[in-house]
Amino acid sequence: MTFGALHESGSPARDQGMTHPRLYLVRHGETDWNAEGRLLSFTDAPLNARGVAQAAALASALAAVRWDRAVSSPLVRARRTAEVVLAASRGAPSLEVDERLREMDFGPYEGWSETQLEADPPAVARRRDGAQLHGVEPEEDVAERARLFLASLDGATGTTLVVGHGRMLRVLIAATLGLPPTFARSLRMRNCRPAVLEPGRTPLLLALNAGDPSFEARSSF
Repeated sequence: MTFGALHESGSPARDQGMTHPRLYLVRHGETDWNAEGRLLSFTDAPLNARGVAQAAALASALAAVRWDRAVSSPLVRARRTAEVVLAASRGAPSLEVDERLREMDFGPYEGWSETQLEADPPAVARRRDGAQLHGVEPEEDVAERARLFLASLDGATGTTLVVGHGRMLRVLIAATLGLPPTFARSLRMRNCRPAVLEPGRTPLLLALNAGDPSFEARSSF
């Protein structure tokens, strides 16, 4: 699906006379740790050169979207991505920062690579069994943050830009669709490739990794 197909109508879909909000969920642009395949949550890493270029390309692709609201994680990689996108849109709203959009806290595994995880017996055993790693923020806690954020949008209409982090946004998708947070493990989000959601009585996932012609799966926590 192309970016153009997502916003060609310029407004959210209508269902029985009701206008549902449309959410563009954007994972921030690339950081050096992303490029190195290292787990990144609370460390406030900036965008690298590729990440800046990704944000600029996304901003150009979405320049025709009329944003009614824009919300970002407080971390600089998310805030900067959101600022670049908003700067390309005429009459864009001020950016709001919401702590609930922080990434899942990877605790003692922050900065670890897939190679390190595969060499750690406790991590290997718990991942094999589908269990949570010790010291990592529980998925249900992340889901509760996601539900609280969604509740803050109750009654909203129009189009909202939400810029955050891979795992958190995947849990947010699951929460919107009424699915358990473990469903997030079956999703992947690439940097600056939006997911598009319409919450409502029958929530819709309209796109995932939109505009990406050649998805390349990577191992992910």
